[in-house]
Amino acid sequence: MTTRGPLRTVPETPPPEPAPLRPPRRRRSKLFILLGLVLSAVSAIGVVWVFRTVDDSIAAVGVAAPVRYGEVITAEALLEVHVRPDPGVHALAWDQRFELIGKPAPTDLRPGAILTSDLAADSPSIPAPGEQLVGVAVKPGQLPTTPLEPRQPVLLVPVGSTDNAWTPVRGSVLRVGARDSSSLQVVDIVVREHDGAQVAARASTGGVAIVALPKGG
Repeated sequence: MTTRGPLRTVPETPPPEPAPLRPPRRRRSKLFILLGLVLSAVSAIGVVWVFRTVDDSIAAVGVAAPVRYGEVITAEALLEVHVRPDPGVHALAWDQRFELIGKPAPTDLRPGAILTSDLAADSPSIPAPGEQLVGVAVKPGQLPTTPLEPRQPVLLVPVGSTDNAWTPVRGSVLRVGARDSSSLQVVDIVVREHDGAQVAARASTGGVAIVALPKGG
């Protein structure tokens, strides 16, 4: 008989632990980034286009430089502005500005103001029919120290010689000139047509004084 030796046993060893799984890295594609930029640009352009589509502003006439009442309105005194239509304010369209250029200002025009269509319709002719415009040269003491304003009602009274005396004449100031080297100052005054000749004749010799009257009087 043959004898066998003792059987060898294989030691039990634990299986190796599996390697931990790492999440796959997300790689941003340059193509996707470029596509996102393009979409953003298209979206911005679309917003601008929509805004311009719904924008109902109009080109209107604004004031760039001051213009006193009665002064001629020049092209340089006006500028183009964009405003939204307002039911209560009828802005004068920019392509209608020639209705004002070359005409006397019906009121004081101040920079920043928006001109209306009513202003163009009311633009006066100075002097108006039945009136005359005279220049009255005065020295200090022949008019108030307080500056006269456009549309200021005044009374023209004779001074100096009593020959050919005449009744004081009412008028309205259009413009006040600057004093010259001899201290003379010319005031443009609108008077009634039948008073213009005698006022001009006396004013040429310095025989007229100006008295300011209350506005509205």
